[in-house]
Amino acid sequence: MKSVSTDSNRVVSFGEKVSYGITEIACNPMYTIFCSFLVFFYTDVIGVNAAAVGTIILISRIFDGFSDIIAGNIVEHTHAKSGSARPWILRIAIPLGISYIAMFTVPDCGEWGKLIYIFVSYNVIQSVVYTMANAAMSALPTYMTNDRNSRSSCYAVRLFIAAATQTVLSLKFMNIIDALGGGQRAWIKLAAILGTIAAIVFAIVYMTTRETVTGGGENGEDVPLLVGLKALMHNKYWFSVLAMQFCCVLHQVTTLTVGVYYAKYILNDAKLVGNIIMYHHFPALVVMLLVPIALDKGASKRTLAILSGVSMLLGSLISLVYASGVPFIISMGLRGIGFGAFSSVIYGMLADTVEYGEWKTGVRTQAINVTANGVGQKIGSGLGTAAFGGLLTMCGYNGMAEVQTASAVSCIRIIFIVAPIAIYLILIVLAWLFKLDKQFPQIQKELEERKRSKASVN
Repeated sequence: MKSVSTDSNRVVSFGEKVSYGITEIACNPMYTIFCSFLVFFYTDVIGVNAAAVGTIILISRIFDGFSDIIAGNIVEHTHAKSGSARPWILRIAIPLGISYIAMFTVPDCGEWGKLIYIFVSYNVIQSVVYTMANAAMSALPTYMTNDRNSRSSCYAVRLFIAAATQTVLSLKFMNIIDALGGGQRAWIKLAAILGTIAAIVFAIVYMTTRETVTGGGENGEDVPLLVGLKALMHNKYWFSVLAMQFCCVLHQVTTLTVGVYYAKYILNDAKLVGNIIMYHHFPALVVMLLVPIALDKGASKRTLAILSGVSMLLGSLISLVYASGVPFIISMGLRGIGFGAFSSVIYGMLADTVEYGEWKTGVRTQAINVTANGVGQKIGSGLGTAAFGGLLTMCGYNGMAEVQTASAVSCIRIIFIVAPIAIYLILIVLAWLFKLDKQFPQIQKELEERKRSKASVN
């Protein structure tokens, strides 16, 4: 039986929260590339068919989603002296750095050769390397402390650093590519820089964080994967967060993945994607600074999630009427405010489902709870990207053509402006139905009573 640290309810220091948060400096550039630039690289730099790319990504994302469960189980069953999640932060550092470069070293070996390389490299990078890195960093706060506020703050700090990293990179990405000489070689050079930084940052995170919480069942034993998954199936709030994550990822696809096409073909300059990202991310960053303060003062994560959906919906409605100018900037700002608020609370909501699951089933599987939720993220991203690629191809899009068809340009405009409305309406309903905030104090009290009762018997 595993020993349980007496420091498991510790309040995590701000410095350690920042140490945890900088994991995003290592991983977020890869996530930003996946969301905003990789499809564009495939279609407009190396000239691969958009529908083929979308299909590959959809298939890969389905596999990748389920690989999250396996990665979570690996973390759950790791019991090194340094903990469960931290060892994987160190082990995956160098493979993560190499993966950055592998993304862009697509050989010039014909259409089918390129597609085969894309399929293999995308799956290895996403389903193995990035998934393992993300599993370790997502689960880490649940091993750092059981203190709910500290845990939520860890995630909020991480998401702020994620948004800041994504903002800076998105603003300058295409400019850096041009400065490095353009073409595929420039993409590889930038990837080498980002990969080196990623490996160094993960080593720093390993050295500056610590774990004090163990997982397992009510007696602290390891939980078999099938037992953990069975318990997860009884966790209704985990499914609620899964669906909300799905909506959030679709928002990112319609805003970020489609954004670079919107900039190139609607605004007539691909580098203006940086402006779109700035209008979206700067308000998000401001909100991300304020949300931890609101949470410390007792704000409901459910209420903040509802308000985030309302803000994004208002932004999308404004852009229906105004597709450019100051109103468009305001519309992107409202979408950014909503995204910032939602991103700051969703991982805290997810972490809270760990206690609900333990209370409901007697099984505590924090790594599986947190990482299995990636299924919604990965499948949502895959479906959104595949749908976008398929629609572009149906409308006659050709990434190597100097001028696109009118129907392809209209498709880009509709997906960027109109499609998000339905996504935000669904998000609002899902957040409204999430009632765990009210139940949590009683759940926590009962769990403590169970632990005291077992301790007195033993």
